[in-house]
Amino acid sequence: MSDMMPETETILAASRSILAAAEAMEWDRVERLGKERMPLIDKLFASADLEKGGAEFLARVIEEVQAIDGQVVYLIEAERNRAADELRNLKISRQCERAYRSAENK
Repeated sequence: MSDMMPETETILAASRSILAAAEAMEWDRVERLGKERMPLIDKLFASADLEKGGAEFLARVIEEVQAIDGQVVYLIEAERNRAADELRNLKISRQCERAYRSAENK
């Protein structure tokens, strides 16, 4: 279990970096860091000794990663909603402009 600590710290640091990128709205960086983190998680699972307390240790690590990822998902959803609102407002503005130009030409 203690031999998994360096990998665990690397994964948690990567997860925190993903969260920081999401907080900064650096979505390309979020995606890149997420892709870089996956092989680290795969390696951790492959090296875990499930019969010597590794399963419980992995469960705790997964819970930490999921908690951080939950915050990232919240930020992504908030940005998606903001962008959707902005697009909706833009469409309304264009409709108003077309109606104004149509009325102006009559």
